Amino acid sequence: MRLMSRKSRSRKKNEVKKDSSESSNHSEYQGYREETKKWLLDNNLKVWDVVQLTTKDGVKLEAIILPRSELAIDGVLTVKLPTGYNTGIRIKSIENVKKLGRSEGRYAVPKTSVRPDPNLPKIPVLGCGGTIASRLDYRTGGVIPAITPDELFSLFPEVAEVANVQPRLLFDLFSESMTFQHYRIILQEIESELQDESVKGIVLTHGTDTMSYTAAAVSFAIDNLSVPIVLTGSQRSSDRPSSDAFYNFMGAVQVAARADLAEVVVVMHEESSDSRMAIHRGVRVRKMHTSRRTAFQSISTLPLGNVDLDGTINWNDELLVGTIKRRSSSRQDEMTFHPVFEDKTTMLYFHPNQDPEILDFLVDKGYKGIVLLGTGLGHVNSQRFLPSIERAIEEGVVLVMTSQCIHGFIGMTVYETGRDLLKAGVIPGGSMLPEVAFVKLAHGLARYAEDTKMVRDYMLQNVRGEHLDREIFSVVR
Repeated sequence: MRLMSRKSRSRKKNEVKKDSSESSNHSEYQGYREETKKWLLDNNLKVWDVVQLTTKDGVKLEAIILPRSELAIDGVLTVKLPTGYNTGIRIKSIENVKKLGRSEGRYAVPKTSVRPDPNLPKIPVLGCGGTIASRLDYRTGGVIPAITPDELFSLFPEVAEVANVQPRLLFDLFSESMTFQHYRIILQEIESELQDESVKGIVLTHGTDTMSYTAAAVSFAIDNLSVPIVLTGSQRSSDRPSSDAFYNFMGAVQVAARADLAEVVVVMHEESSDSRMAIHRGVRVRKMHTSRRTAFQSISTLPLGNVDLDGTINWNDELLVGTIKRRSSSRQDEMTFHPVFEDKTTMLYFHPNQDPEILDFLVDKGYKGIVLLGTGLGHVNSQRFLPSIERAIEEGVVLVMTSQCIHGFIGMTVYETGRDLLKAGVIPGGSMLPEVAFVKLAHGLARYAEDTKMVRDYMLQNVRGEHLDREIFSVVR
């Protein structure tokens, strides 16, 4: 073993001290540089100082100096106002500043001691990460995974009045990092929880970007589900004043505990206010906006219903209600789990000037199922693609056609290009959403051991309400 000399140890110790000092110095001025950092130093101020600012316009305000994103523009001070909102103030507009004290920021969520009520419905909450379980990262200006389901429960102790919530963390990641292996783990954990007959429903907290994929995966992998499984998340992190996390989480727990429902659903804001949350069928929902709180919509149909803040659940019209699968008292004898998905499944988005060699590449790489996102009624350039499509099908690859359009049905018999694809063996996807068809195909390939006839029949079958008999025109816009 090589020993470090006293001189080397001393030098190393000094380096550690230097690193520690630099880290401390960085955190005291986190995100500030050049002009703004010099202004802070000149005024003997640091991040988390409470100050009284007077602007050149004569406006006085009390605020806390916040850390800020390293990517933000220089010359602006980020502060938190007494209202709880954050704002930016140009330092050139500040006439005078006075330090009043300090309010050190803490990211730890205080634990709330809530005694579970055994008389309330038992609802496991399985945490899968996402914005609902995140806080703002001032280094980047984005959000980072930070809050466990237990901490989330501490933030929202009101749920103790609705259910006996049992929070548990499965993953701490953003939803774009989800894989089929994560789906398998989620399903195994759900199966384990439902061994307990006292469990009345399950809530999954999840990132919104791929929530609809996970909802579809859970839907297809469980036969004869007897209780509701509710996915929820938030568009804005739980530590922001405008967060939708509380209402979505509360709505999800209420649906899991009280709804006469035995399906996989997504519960998210129905309107921009906080008045009610929509209950979307897990195989007919899509995130339709990058940041709005009302991002989730049921496509070409209505949500199954909604839940008010007081827990009242309102179902949609009688025609729709007749299609809802209700709770069952018989659980273990009927419910079966199939947590299997074929990894060699993908989607291919058709576009003008596309070379069919990309399809050949996927076949050569051993892909077993491909969902095609065609134009309009389900078209690709059949003159160029048909030989590659015929080759893929001859080699046992299952091809399913969906549409790039948001609404409508596949209609491959209308034009010659579609009829050529049907003749070659491409499976029409009907009204299935492309991402739902992708998950269903991956599940079907694994479940039916690549028996292409069984997989084809499965894809054409309406298993969980993924195929519509008709569109509800009032929602097609």
